[in-house]
Amino acid sequence: MNTANKQIKKIRIALKLTQKQLADLVHIDESMINKIENGHSTGSIRTLTKLAAALDVSIAELIGEQSPEQQEEDDVQTTPQ
Repeated sequence: MNTANKQIKKIRIALKLTQKQLADLVHIDESMINKIENGHSTGSIRTLTKLAAALDVSIAELIGEQSPEQQEEDDVQTTPQ
């Protein structure tokens, strides 16, 4: 399972959405959400864009890249005092 698959599932669960609810938001079949989350499909760019919008995250966050704010926060936390 790649990072995007894990992120989608993690965010969906954190938002207390079922796969069916997320599928309805994105207008795709629930089985596609299952395939994406379980690494059997990566989904198209269009689908990933819709998933990011439905989950209220950037595509970068969806694929596991940190936002500049998160990177800065991590840098501050790891900088010796």
